[in-house]
Amino acid sequence: MKLPSIFRGQRKVLLVEDDVALRTALADKCKESGFKVLEAGAADEVLSILGLEKPDVLVLDLILPMKDGITLLEELRMAGFQMPVLILSNLLGSHDLRADAERLNAAFYNKSSVSLEEIVEVLEQSLS
Repeated sequence: MKLPSIFRGQRKVLLVEDDVALRTALADKCKESGFKVLEAGAADEVLSILGLEKPDVLVLDLILPMKDGITLLEELRMAGFQMPVLILSNLLGSHDLRADAERLNAAFYNKSSVSLEEIVEVLEQSLS
């Protein structure tokens, strides 16, 4: 049984996904699990959000407008952001992508082979 967020402190997740339908579905699932949800549809929105909010965990798509997710994550890590990161992509998870994710201390999951419930479970585990 999950405790209501009032008892465990509300955790913040930043969802960086340009597919609005997927981002909305994932946001709804995260809210059901007690997360405060921050959303961005492009890499350039992330820095603005991070200037105002401090998320506990980041969900990051690789294919984004203007800048890819790996480049964005490299920049965030160089700027000192060390929150757990879950990379979601429809790319098949080539060795290079998995190596990049590992190098940047992020977990890599294929969107088509993971459910919304599993994503939320991974987010919760990353914060425990």
